[in-house]
Amino acid sequence: MHHGNITITSAGKRWGSCSADDDLSFSFRLMMAPPDIIDYVIVHELMHIIEKNHSPKFWQRVDSVMPEHKTQKRWLKDNHHKFIL
Repeated sequence: MHHGNITITSAGKRWGSCSADDDLSFSFRLMMAPPDIIDYVIVHELMHIIEKNHSPKFWQRVDSVMPEHKTQKRWLKDNHHKFIL
């Protein structure tokens, strides 16, 4: 059984990603975000291991773990520009 790898990247536009092989990548910039934002990005990418898209089922899975995820999603949209170095 393959266990996905976790990689820290210098990605400037993506907070995280999940490959088709379930490898997770996270931008180092994420460590500068508030803890609830970090949690959201991790949960988001972990759910992509189960659902490889942003379908309603994907968002239901995210919601089951983080019911307030829309707050974190909005925060990322409003604040991402502050993390460009």
